Amino acid sequence: MAQPGNTFETFDAKGLREDLSDIIYAIDSTETPFLSMAGRSTASGIKHEWQVDQLATAAANTLLEGDNASALAATPTIRVSNHCQISGKTVSVTGTMESVDKAGRASELSYQLAKRSKELKRDLEHSCVGANTS
Repeated sequence: MAQPGNTFETFDAKGLREDLSDIIYAIDSTETPFLSMAGRSTASGIKHEWQVDQLATAAANTLLEGDNASALAATPTIRVSNHCQISGKTVSVTGTMESVDKAGRASELSYQLAKRSKELKRDLEHSCVGANTS
């Protein structure tokens, strides 16, 4: 269907407002399964140590009635350690950037801090499961 002559269209208009969603989609994975499953502890020095132990392999261990049970050999715990590491990422946002109207976030500083925190958590996961030594 043809338009009537001299119809003013959006294609010719100037100053139309943008249609920008007020949501910022994070497309990077921020999952850290190792850190999520790892226990938490507080270190009081730069080298942190702890002990690990394990159960004997499951086996058939039935005894006959009246038989003398013999003691099994005890196994000691194993002492393991790791060194504390300092990680960091810095953020700098101008006062003007914090003051202007932004899409998808109220505070640029808060947004950047949250983003860097996720990156640090991912970096820590990489350090823990990567080919790094103690």
